[in-house]
Amino acid sequence: MIDRDKTWSGWLASKGESRFSHNFFWLLARTGDSWLWAIVILLLLWQWRELGFALVWTVAGAALIVAVSKGIFKRKRPSNPRMAFSTDKYSFPSGHAARVSAVAVTLTFFLPGWWLLWLVWATAVSIARVILSRHYLSDIVAGWLVGIVYALVLNLIL
Repeated sequence: MIDRDKTWSGWLASKGESRFSHNFFWLLARTGDSWLWAIVILLLLWQWRELGFALVWTVAGAALIVAVSKGIFKRKRPSNPRMAFSTDKYSFPSGHAARVSAVAVTLTFFLPGWWLLWLVWATAVSIARVILSRHYLSDIVAGWLVGIVYALVLNLIL
């Protein structure tokens, strides 16, 4: 199973080998960064929007779960990450995948007519992380499970 995960992840990573595709996927992956979502949240909070408060809990809670999980599993990132900088050296589960899937669920609760856009965006960001050799596919799946389950529970109790 692990060999298959590495093989499929390597195949996806090969799609980002050209300069153009690498830069495209790098830019796409940045839309899932925590600093960008912190700015979005601050702007929403400044306008006193309910969505801003929901996103604070969504992003912070998903980050906490991922940080604890990475400390437990300590799975090293795939080798040879190009132009990579990271706040942590572990890959399982993917923080980007957890964050974007949790944000997508929360956005769907607040803006349900756009659910397909949120799903496509979250999927694209997550796959971009594999293409950039920052994660294995299993990291993404685990991140999605964390993000979706956490955001569903959170939004159903809020």
